[in-house]
Amino acid sequence: MSLSPFLAQADDVQDTIIVISQRHLSKETEVASRLGLGLYETPATVDVLTQDDLQQQGTRTAIEALNSAPGLASGNLPGSVASVSVRGFHRAVNYLYDGVRQANSDAGMRDYDSWMFERVEVIKGPASVTSGEGALAGAINFVPRQPKLGQHGGEVFASYGSHGTARVAGDLNLPFGDKVALRADLSYAQSAGWIDNTDSEKIAGRLALLIQPSDKLSVTVSADRFGDQFDTAYYGTPLVSAEIARNPSDIVSGSAGLVLDEAMQETNFNVTDGDMDSETTWLRARADYQLSANWTLVSDTSWYTSDRKWIDADEYSFNAGNGLIDRFATHITHDHQYWSERLHFAFDGDLLGRRNRFTVGIEVSDTDFFTERRFGTATSTDPFNPARSVFPPEDPLNFTTRQDVTADVKSVAYFAEDAYNLTPKWLIVGGLRLDTFNLDRKVDDLNADEVSIYGRDYDPVTWRIGTVYSVRPTTQLYAQYTSAATPVTGLFFMSSSRAAFDVTTGDSFEFGIKSSMLDDRLQLTASLYAITQNDILTRDPIDPSLTIQGGRQGSEGAELTVSWRPTDEWSATLSGTILNAEFDELIEGGGLDRSGNRPPNSPEHLADLVVAYVPRALPLSFTGSVRHNGDFFTSNANDVKVGGFTLVDAAVSWEAPLGRLTLRGRNLTDEFYADWSGYASGLVFVGEPRSVELSLSREF
Repeated sequence: MSLSPFLAQADDVQDTIIVISQRHLSKETEVASRLGLGLYETPATVDVLTQDDLQQQGTRTAIEALNSAPGLASGNLPGSVASVSVRGFHRAVNYLYDGVRQANSDAGMRDYDSWMFERVEVIKGPASVTSGEGALAGAINFVPRQPKLGQHGGEVFASYGSHGTARVAGDLNLPFGDKVALRADLSYAQSAGWIDNTDSEKIAGRLALLIQPSDKLSVTVSADRFGDQFDTAYYGTPLVSAEIARNPSDIVSGSAGLVLDEAMQETNFNVTDGDMDSETTWLRARADYQLSANWTLVSDTSWYTSDRKWIDADEYSFNAGNGLIDRFATHITHDHQYWSERLHFAFDGDLLGRRNRFTVGIEVSDTDFFTERRFGTATSTDPFNPARSVFPPEDPLNFTTRQDVTADVKSVAYFAEDAYNLTPKWLIVGGLRLDTFNLDRKVDDLNADEVSIYGRDYDPVTWRIGTVYSVRPTTQLYAQYTSAATPVTGLFFMSSSRAAFDVTTGDSFEFGIKSSMLDDRLQLTASLYAITQNDILTRDPIDPSLTIQGGRQGSEGAELTVSWRPTDEWSATLSGTILNAEFDELIEGGGLDRSGNRPPNSPEHLADLVVAYVPRALPLSFTGSVRHNGDFFTSNANDVKVGGFTLVDAAVSWEAPLGRLTLRGRNLTDEFYADWSGYASGLVFVGEPRSVELSLSREF
């Protein structure tokens, strides 16, 4: 793989190329820039997980794919699927699908089958210039498999494993002549789950058509469909007092005096008729037109519709007064429609004798969002033999909150980026974006028989400036200063009191190195960074009953990824993250000062090691991986700490006549652990115990 360098200069800039052979670092990503920059030219930490990477590590879902990315921690929070913690910030990430982002993008996120993706792109640090408001800690782009001209073939896959987990999938690329190609993908997965009565299934399909009538014009139209169904989904395991625990573990500690009881490892507290499901359709059209030798026009058009439903007992907490578990019933629906049009011009040519790449564009979108929200009163049940019962009828006696909410978000964004070679070795990259968006919200309170209507206009400006310097053709030093903006809470769910506040702002400084050595056998990326978010919500120090802006959260850390291929048979990739994250200023209700505390779901240490051995003399390959997550807290109070964990996976594959047979084991040490928290501070999510899987894949 070769990279057309930013560091080349000659009389004809377009014809001058210095070849840099890289495995991943030469890739272009839309999540980082629309300038067509390779990763070596990007002054930021960007990771790309290809489909080959995902299959090698045996990832099955979006959550597992995100956890395999360096420096990311992701968890199964059913009400906010695939939540991510990045650089000390939880849920401050934009999610994109094939380069397109919705407002309040985490609202539409689901735990997709990772088979459907050609790659997953992750940029860490503020990314509002490319993906808009919300990307304070980063942005993640899920890129589906794309049609390819001149390539006839595909792949089929099937697997079965522990917990009644089964998957089947197929991929087919069909060229029609030399100007048209069709790509079709389908996946189906089902599982009984490792928690009692948590059966689930999901299905995804995609059709994409590429038409390239000339060298100047390329058009891709696609339709994606995704659906999932969880009968009685797992919403976490409540912590209990050590006095009543039957098999207390040492995983949870802290001043709250609660423990995670292994006797409750498989217990499901959801109601027996619980239901969580979604159906989503996404239609897209992209056109690239070469206006001239230097100018290109790109149009992206999207239409999205989704229906989501949660009818469950989804929040549990230990009641010290009676020794029981209090459960709270919730009924939420989403009726979600969205359309967008993004148009940008890109220039790649000569400016004052140097190569210059420039893009300018506009993005217009409109979102209609309707949600029914019913939150119930507490009912108590036994921690070890819960009376799961059924979902209560909708009645003011059973639901203290009953609301029908409509949110409409209209936005227009203007953006520009530029990458200019000051010298053959020195590149300057800059970007600027203005987001103008309008929120209109209507809340129909059915219990109080009241209707409130309110709205707010926002117009944050974000920008970045960075530089990349080539100390040699395959080693670059980089530095970048970036800014970002994010609302104080999700736009779709913003109360009238919070709508009165401005967006919060953040900035980050990062510098690092990207290098390839020893004839591409050793690749290294390393970075140091600091991020600050200003104007988060806090309480007035004089009158703690008043919520104001003025709080601050910050983080600083270091990241390292090293890939080494000492021989053609051996390869290894090691990544590590060290983080220091805390609230610099935060006062909560009652005047409680949380300054100096660590934000929830923010492990300060993350490490991953993947080793592969492919002996030439045998039709076999071996893969082993170790993933370590450090400890984390479940709330701003830091009174419940969840211990870190280390997972060991391994796989052996046989290139059999009928295809590749793989036997994979996950969590081989059968470690009991919790990897996420959410809802109540005394509620954690227990990870998957030891499991095995046998799969068959065949390319054709």
